[in-house]
Amino acid sequence: MKNLTRHLIEKTNKFMALVIMLTLPFFVISCDDDDDDIAMDKPTMNIVEIAQSTPELSTLTSAIVAAGLDGALSGDTPYTVFAPTNAAFEKLDPTTLNTIISTPSLLTNLLQYHVVNGTVNSGDLTTGPVGTLLSGQNINVDTSNGVVLNGSSNVTTADIEATNGVIHIIDEVLLPEMFVAETITQIAASNPDFSTLVSILLMPEMADILAAASDITQDLTVFAPTNQAFTDLLAALGKNDLSELPIGLVREIVQYHLLGMSVMSSELTDGQMVETLLPGESVTVDLSNGVMINNATVIAADVKAVNGVIHGIDAVLVPSYAAQTVGSIAEIIMFNPDYTILVEALKTAELLETVSTAPALTLFAPNNAAFIAAGITSLDGLTKDDLTPILLYHVLGAKVMSGDLPADGMAMTLNNDEKIYLGYLTNSVLINGLTTITEVDMEKDNGVVHTINRTLVPPAIDVLDIAVAMSEMEEGAEFTVLVSLLSSEPYADIAQAIKDAENITIFAPTDAAFGDISAVIPTLTEDQIRNVLLYHAALGRVFSSSLQDGQVIGMLNMETVTVNVSGEGAVTLTDMSMGADANVIEVNVHGSNGVIHVVDKVLLPTL
Repeated sequence: MKNLTRHLIEKTNKFMALVIMLTLPFFVISCDDDDDDIAMDKPTMNIVEIAQSTPELSTLTSAIVAAGLDGALSGDTPYTVFAPTNAAFEKLDPTTLNTIISTPSLLTNLLQYHVVNGTVNSGDLTTGPVGTLLSGQNINVDTSNGVVLNGSSNVTTADIEATNGVIHIIDEVLLPEMFVAETITQIAASNPDFSTLVSILLMPEMADILAAASDITQDLTVFAPTNQAFTDLLAALGKNDLSELPIGLVREIVQYHLLGMSVMSSELTDGQMVETLLPGESVTVDLSNGVMINNATVIAADVKAVNGVIHGIDAVLVPSYAAQTVGSIAEIIMFNPDYTILVEALKTAELLETVSTAPALTLFAPNNAAFIAAGITSLDGLTKDDLTPILLYHVLGAKVMSGDLPADGMAMTLNNDEKIYLGYLTNSVLINGLTTITEVDMEKDNGVVHTINRTLVPPAIDVLDIAVAMSEMEEGAEFTVLVSLLSSEPYADIAQAIKDAENITIFAPTDAAFGDISAVIPTLTEDQIRNVLLYHAALGRVFSSSLQDGQVIGMLNMETVTVNVSGEGAVTLTDMSMGADANVIEVNVHGSNGVIHVVDKVLLPTL
């Protein structure tokens, strides 16, 4: 108690300007005639002076001074004060007491509730209500057995006379009807039906929201889902625990339950749309049958807090962008923490509604690790125009279960009918030779989702243009010789044939590979060089996943190369010269009309 008193005294100057909010009921009335000797026939001290001279009223005294009410209670106007003792204040919850101290309006109201106009001695009290200085608020007096106030606070010492009234000491602080000194957080924490909501607010990612709900200077409305509401949501989503949801989505769901102002149920209107603290998202009010917020019924309205109001609801409110995904293939990724980058990309590209509502879709869904594998760790700076073609390249306009995916073929995507190419490698399905399908057949009403381990990139240019582009790079200009040959007049028809081919595979020798046979090239005729160039291309799109040990590939010059695959997966090619094999050093450079594999040796046909 000494510490609490010292705390209040130290805050006096600060709270003088604020009119602090501590509740300090005044003096207690006792009907014990043995205590009558405390009062003097001719009092010489006013109410404040008596309180200051009474050790058991030190907390009350500090509160009066801190609230700046000592002047009024020291004047000539007569008052009757019901004064709680230090022990009475100790009965209050410490957090509640601190809230009262810190809130000028609460403190003023509480103190006024302990003061009655005029001098009312204990003998003048009768059973019934007694009006206080707090407008419209009465103290209920019972004189049947001593003097008891509001059913539990006893007057322990009555009729302490002052020059400006009388003091009655009481053993419990009096709280006005509807008096609220708890924050939204405190009220929710004290109600076991909201324990799930409170556990969410205690997550590190919710620190700012918790701070706002605990801040007495805020003015908020909380639509608070019960524990059962969260259980029902998880069951509907096929989840067992909130930890199975993306934490960012959970945060946005919480924001969607908050309004930036205090709104009582009587202030709501039918059809009203109210903006929430989640930017761009509003809730809709329906008063046709009770009070409903979206699809949730208000089951406990107008729970007043010092910093706002709580309305208990029987369902979790889900933001519209997430709610529209329920039942669709978009639900699979929306409520799974492994796909947060994909979801954010779909939102940025404004494609989330398409994936949620369009019928008969197949989504090849890269998880977060897939974006990272492709070098994408952030979407910062990427626009709708940047993301749309990439995302549509992951979607087929038909529902294709894993068993119906072509074993070795192509499928048309929603990206301007651009194709993806599928193949199999040791029972794994590969797309475009690099991307593996890791999870299949997650089915919903409008389609199916297959998870992939690397994002798909639409091929923007044909394989010859890719080689040209790689040759023009400032670093590692690997194909300048090959490009130079194909660009020269004698072989322009070969270059055109490569560009015109619908599906072609190029084994592209590096500049270093041409350097190794630089002495041979000048000795070759035009027809022999033509034969060499044709010997590096094969019809069809042959990804590395399709290369098998001992496989023979027919080239455009009508000769073959033999594929060799080691136990470690290294691939080499044996050409018609029967010299050293060519090592395949880079695979699956994907173009719109084919694929490039880089080799470290010029393949030599029969010359």
